[in-house]
Amino acid sequence: MKKVLCILLAALMIPCAVLLTACAEKPATDDTTSAETVTGAVTEPEVTEITADLPDVKFNNKPFRVILQEDSSGDIYTEDHEIGEPIHDAVFERNIKVCEKYGIELQVSKDEYTAVNNSISRSVKAGSDEYDLCFVHMVSGASLAQSNLVLPFHNLPYVDLEKPWWDKDIRNGFSIRNNLMMVNGDLSPRSFSLTSCLYFNKTLFDKYDLQYPYDLVRSGDWTLDKLYELTKGMTKDQDGDGVVTKTSTSDIYCLTSWYLDVPYSFYYAAGGMLVSKDQDDVPFYDPQLERDSVIYNKIYNIIIGNNSYYETQMSDYMRVIETFLEGRALFYDSTLAASGTLREMDDEFGILPVPKLDSSQSDYKSFVNGASSMICVPATVPAANREFVSIIIEALASEAYRTVTPVLKENYLKRKVTRDADSSDMIDYIVRNRAFDMAYVNMHDGVGSYVRDLLQRGSTDISGELKKYQKSAAKKIDNIVKAFDKSLRSQ
Repeated sequence: MKKVLCILLAALMIPCAVLLTACAEKPATDDTTSAETVTGAVTEPEVTEITADLPDVKFNNKPFRVILQEDSSGDIYTEDHEIGEPIHDAVFERNIKVCEKYGIELQVSKDEYTAVNNSISRSVKAGSDEYDLCFVHMVSGASLAQSNLVLPFHNLPYVDLEKPWWDKDIRNGFSIRNNLMMVNGDLSPRSFSLTSCLYFNKTLFDKYDLQYPYDLVRSGDWTLDKLYELTKGMTKDQDGDGVVTKTSTSDIYCLTSWYLDVPYSFYYAAGGMLVSKDQDDVPFYDPQLERDSVIYNKIYNIIIGNNSYYETQMSDYMRVIETFLEGRALFYDSTLAASGTLREMDDEFGILPVPKLDSSQSDYKSFVNGASSMICVPATVPAANREFVSIIIEALASEAYRTVTPVLKENYLKRKVTRDADSSDMIDYIVRNRAFDMAYVNMHDGVGSYVRDLLQRGSTDISGELKKYQKSAAKKIDNIVKAFDKSLRSQ
């Protein structure tokens, strides 16, 4: 395991305005991010004045020890200097601000995600107080909460989960009996990048005289029915062979998508959920056949009925994005992370939230890929140290909200890649209503994948598919609750 000590001294402190101005003045290249708008004017990221309710204390260079997956290194970064890349330098600036204000040193360890889980488990079972904060894989890390290995966040007095820098739906996917062991939000910029969204080809929209959907999003009327209307008849044979094939270099698809993305992003965006909670916050398997039939049939009509490119082979994943990159798809379902690849695209494109089920749905909801990080705190953090740990976690999260997220949205997602101000407005719709389902987190390859499995078969037998999982899913959730209760009694 690699260990890096980041001693962040006050002498390294760089004022926010200076850092952001320096980034904006750098020319846009493949390795840097321009803050220029489409008109050429330079804008600074919006910085909110919301602050954390934290005491004014100093900890005399006390170490704050973090362990994370190598894939999540961008959530902290271990370099002790700027590198000229805006997101990296914004995270670096956040770290400096927190370290200077509270007099701490960041100690960061990183490894493969499975090794991180093993390290946490080994440390806690040995009674060794080695880590203060852990970034773990969402799906594989969820088991830590059921094994007496992590603390409920209500035991961390200064972490205020009502603040806007924490995901507001996180309890739905991770809380049991009002005990929440895993959280996420602005503290993890990489997690934001693994949030689902829908790209659209503006050049094709112009060619076919279609209205950009931005105003539909703002009015609350961006729905699966609207997407169906826009995609109907838009898969076209362009090479003259009489058929549309995924290997063609000319044929156009109404939508290009992958089987490990679109079934989840569309289902959860439409308000689908397979686990509910009772009045005591105890989860139970709760498939709602009538609702899910409506959701699934709309998804089916878009993917199968409108002849979308729906790729089911892992080996052919790159063809999905290449179809859009080459200007041969009207829409592309993916995550915000894909925007980096699309910078090479010749056609103009925009970014949208994934559509709602209908206009009555209050918010746009965004699926979070299971590879995302979640944060947790080991159970071995002693009671006397929890005030310190909670202060630094809240400080890092709230400072990320002010310092990192504006740069993430403005300098990377909004300006460099999306190329238009309207798409910039869409980012908040995408990242501020992220959805979490206990069935997906804990039964990813079972009931949580039922939409994917039906689409792969081209089937509409929703009732039979959900009934197939009834006993096993209910038992799984019951076992999770029992393990959770046992874990809580042990603390």
